[in-house]
Amino acid sequence: MIPNKEQEIIINYFTRDTDRKRILLVEAPPGTGKTYTAVSASMNYIRWNLEKDFKYNKKVLILTFSKNARAQIDKQLDDLDFNKNKISDYIEISNFHSFFQKYVWAYSNYLGLNANLIITSPKQRKIYFEEALSHISDYTGEDEQYAWVDSLLEGDFYPITPKGNIKPAVKKLIPYKEEIQNSIMKLNKEGYMGFSDIGYYMNKLLEKSSSLLNIIQNKYPLIILDEYQDASDLQDTIVKKLIGKSNNAIFFADSKQMIYGWRGASSNRIINLREEYGEQIEQSELVTSMRFKGRKDIEGILRTAREGKYDINSFISSENAKYIKIKVRDKNLFSKQSKNIMYSNLKYKIINALPKFEERKDKSIGILCRYNEQVRFIKKALREEFNVYSQTISNNEEEHNIVCDLIDFYVKQDQGISIDELSQEIVKYIFSVVYDDGIGAIKRNKLSSVGYSNLKNARLQFLKQVAAYVEKADESREYWGCLSNCINLVPYSELKINHDNLSLIRKILLTNNKSADKITDLFLQYQYQKAFKELKGIYVLNVHQSKGREFDFVYLVDRESLNREQNLLYVALSRVKEKITIFDWVL
Repeated sequence: MIPNKEQEIIINYFTRDTDRKRILLVEAPPGTGKTYTAVSASMNYIRWNLEKDFKYNKKVLILTFSKNARAQIDKQLDDLDFNKNKISDYIEISNFHSFFQKYVWAYSNYLGLNANLIITSPKQRKIYFEEALSHISDYTGEDEQYAWVDSLLEGDFYPITPKGNIKPAVKKLIPYKEEIQNSIMKLNKEGYMGFSDIGYYMNKLLEKSSSLLNIIQNKYPLIILDEYQDASDLQDTIVKKLIGKSNNAIFFADSKQMIYGWRGASSNRIINLREEYGEQIEQSELVTSMRFKGRKDIEGILRTAREGKYDINSFISSENAKYIKIKVRDKNLFSKQSKNIMYSNLKYKIINALPKFEERKDKSIGILCRYNEQVRFIKKALREEFNVYSQTISNNEEEHNIVCDLIDFYVKQDQGISIDELSQEIVKYIFSVVYDDGIGAIKRNKLSSVGYSNLKNARLQFLKQVAAYVEKADESREYWGCLSNCINLVPYSELKINHDNLSLIRKILLTNNKSADKITDLFLQYQYQKAFKELKGIYVLNVHQSKGREFDFVYLVDRESLNREQNLLYVALSRVKEKITIFDWVL
């Protein structure tokens, strides 16, 4: 690939002989070749330094926000370093949490933490907060409260009402803020960390050890930051410490893609960079679209959306962009009856709009929704009514809960449990790898009442076989082998399989080293490999989850709700590569 003039300026910025600033801020809209430019700039910088000194041993650090974004950058580096001339050895690519974790884990004792730190699952963390904060009557553990409490060490991310006020459920907890923070730190000292705690300790480590900070600064003379508009205040503080007073940095950002305000991203992040670095910063931009290959209709939609001039009323369907109206008598999503009718009409419009299997089998299709409830409805409707199975990009929370539960389950092999407890555990894992709400008479939402008799007396042959494995394991205490045998029965049953979860559990069951550290490492590798995989098939997800991803065909649901949030609408529209279809309920 040959860079265009905009990309060339950025790629060569830190290797040119003329005067330059030490900080470069690049406005980079979707589809303008940002990843290619970032990787090319890092490779060019390393090449330039090696030509001057063959003993050069420093690195470029590329930091991004997610495993998916990291995987895309890794792929780009693989493609560009096709001669395998070891340039990639001088480039370190990481997401923020992984980079911070590396140092916090290494210096855990120095920070006053347990030497053996593990990341707790969301389920375990919720249980801990329920117990630790049980004396606070205002803490109910509802989603908004939990999200605020969970991220308190990273920053005050208050959920806001449409009128700009702190939501009442969280406002009640503000007087207990310091007490809650102390509870989190107590949990951390015992060895249990949440992802949102790690940044706090990284910052503390850099404040406590100036020598370590100097080592890191010396190791990475150039840092490249991806999607910097999404950085929280704490991440921003740490990054500026790593850059220090003399190192170089390239900040790639796009103010129009700032959609994570609820977790600390700020619309002022780019303005603050200009103020912070003043005369030391220079601005550049990527403008030319590399993605749409002459699809002028899509380029026009994105341009008007970026300018804030998008108007669905003037939208005209074209070769690559279609507008499908779904006529209803009422558009009240708060009315159960109206919502059921709206959703029912929607599912038929979607299934009729999807390309035939032969046309889509090698394509990626993203059905993007504003709300998680819409995601769940469409997934279920496609699967149960039309026998169309959607793919999963990543369900970090569900997968993390499964992994931590498996670690606890393995420990029970030494402790011993009753046959009823064993039956309940086995059935729980079976449900985690299928979509069915019931298996015979056993219901997903009533697992707490499951016992051995439910399996033994079942009519379903599948459950009778599970009962036989459970009975045998009750005598031998080979619980892990019992689970493996039962999970291996699932593909031969008539149950609707969740292949992603099945693959994850099988990987863990097959590992020889079943320590918490090993299983956690295996899980992180699994997630990274999944992110690295090229998207193919149908994906149903919310717009926030689609960030950083691209789909050949995009189907956009509930345009009206998205239209109230211009940045979110722009992110949704800009996920497309070839064709886009917009669905809208109209009276």
